[in-house]
Amino acid sequence: MNPPIVAFQNVSKRYGNCVSLSQVSATFAPGQLHAILGENGAGKSTLMKVLFGLVRPDEGSISIQGSTRSWRSPADAIAAGLGMVQQHFTLVPSLSVIDNIMLGREGGWRLNRAAAIAELEAKLPDASLRMNWDRRVEELSVGEQQRVEILKLIARDSKIMVLDEPTAVLVPQEIEALFTLLKKLRDQGRSIFVITHKLSEVFRHCDTWTVLRLGQLVQQGEIRDTSLDVVVRAMMGGEPPPPIRLNPPRAEMKLSELLEVRSLTSGKIGRGALLDVSLKVHGGEIVGIAGVDGAGQSLLVDSLLGLHEFHGEILWMQQALRAGRRADWALMSEDRHRQALWIEESVQMNAGLGVEVQFCSFSNSKTRKTSFRTDLLSHFEVLDFERWGQDVARWLKEFDVRFPHLGERVSRLSGGNQQKLIFARELMGRDVRFVVAHQPTRGVDLGAIHQIHQRLVELRDRGVGVLLISSELDELMALSDRIIVLESGKVTAQFDRWSESSRQFDRAQIGRAMIGAT
Repeated sequence: MNPPIVAFQNVSKRYGNCVSLSQVSATFAPGQLHAILGENGAGKSTLMKVLFGLVRPDEGSISIQGSTRSWRSPADAIAAGLGMVQQHFTLVPSLSVIDNIMLGREGGWRLNRAAAIAELEAKLPDASLRMNWDRRVEELSVGEQQRVEILKLIARDSKIMVLDEPTAVLVPQEIEALFTLLKKLRDQGRSIFVITHKLSEVFRHCDTWTVLRLGQLVQQGEIRDTSLDVVVRAMMGGEPPPPIRLNPPRAEMKLSELLEVRSLTSGKIGRGALLDVSLKVHGGEIVGIAGVDGAGQSLLVDSLLGLHEFHGEILWMQQALRAGRRADWALMSEDRHRQALWIEESVQMNAGLGVEVQFCSFSNSKTRKTSFRTDLLSHFEVLDFERWGQDVARWLKEFDVRFPHLGERVSRLSGGNQQKLIFARELMGRDVRFVVAHQPTRGVDLGAIHQIHQRLVELRDRGVGVLLISSELDELMALSDRIIVLESGKVTAQFDRWSESSRQFDRAQIGRAMIGAT
């Protein structure tokens, strides 16, 4: 028998008092698609970063094809035939596709682009993978950018590939295209590790599964010999939570019109532009926005927040909205790292952002502006960090955010815990009337997804209006009262869950509207 392509032996990693990996031992066969599963904070990404040399283990060893290896840096792993696509891409937007692929491998002071393209195309498993090599990365869709990341690994002849949450930012068509590519690479003899939360993809495309929980290896197996229930119980340590139930709006609850968008057209031209978009969101309902990546969702959110110029009208409670985001709005941004978190700051600082107090010592009360959290000011009107920390800790506990201490940097938390921190910050300590939830469960595990969904439905049932934008059609169909479909910046269809007509939710009809085939 061939030796395992990768073997971990008693691998442990700690960050202070936080145990990320504890005595993990596992083997993986060559030439297969391996799914690495577990809840947020289970240690999945840390284990794969140990494999790639981004993290050095405190204990244990790694073997590659039977030989024990120790990396000083990722450069050693790359030289040994490993490659990794991070969840957040490491591309230079202003450079071309071929320049990004060859960055660091120029072979001199000047890149011979023609030779580099010829060499790369000879390595491609399929001619359909060819791209416009001179196109700038900033002009590409998210799916195309991910392809560039994978092409970087192909150019380096990586025999072991690791992809961290590769489908988190992709629409269904792009997901199928990605796994078609990964299967071709597997069939060439490569071994591929995929960190994911999406079990439907695992059972449809992967060969093996491995579950980590709380830093420990729980179970491994082959997909063909396993049921979905077995994997879910292994991940969650018990039975999964019941599905979210969405009841019809109560008759006594009169839906108040909160937000109205009239004929919104963006000044931007091309991909992602908006063309005459109109919609309404009432209190006590969830309005879902469906569409393929780049259909105009991001520009719609930016326009609501006053971050982009537009033609048309945005009304809040029938009055023109001029200042963008209001104090009674909550925002879950599409990209938590770039738009929602101070990534190298502490948990306490990030969770407390938005507590509007004056940082001024010895000022008298006549000069201080009114704040809804004046209780956090000490006698001398300096922020009371101890009381502030107590509030933050309570909010985070309610949302099951896991962290070693309030001073821990947010960059050290798992993606799911970062997302739950944002929810805690936005929803606690303020009177919220309207929520913009843009990709709220991207890169989040099953337990956290259930918790986030439950919170959104609870807000809706309290009379809050929710605008839910998601690339997950299942998520939209599970939570929305109405679904509005954007395609190339235009509203192509609207569906009402509670309608007695034929415009109720139908997956096929919504899918056709998303690609303009109505």
